[in-house]
Amino acid sequence: MSAKSLLFTGALPYTDPPGCGPCRTEVTMTIQKNGRLYNFIVRDKIVIEDPYLVLVKAGAFSIRTGEPYAGATPDRSVRDFLIKSNVVI
Repeated sequence: MSAKSLLFTGALPYTDPPGCGPCRTEVTMTIQKNGRLYNFIVRDKIVIEDPYLVLVKAGAFSIRTGEPYAGATPDRSVRDFLIKSNVVI
């Protein structure tokens, strides 16, 4: 018997309750500064993974360009706010 991930089977036992999820509006902006293009995504709502996705993208950017990583961990107040808001178990 081989073990397979639930994601691999295509039949997940979990479903999101109605009204759950980001359901948010996004606008992408591009700004040019010092000969570089910076892309920003502006959202009307924030979800738990947003700060961490930004950190991963910043880390990948620093590796790709060979520049020092200038990112910072999100404030404790931001992390607490995100953990306390709309956690569905």
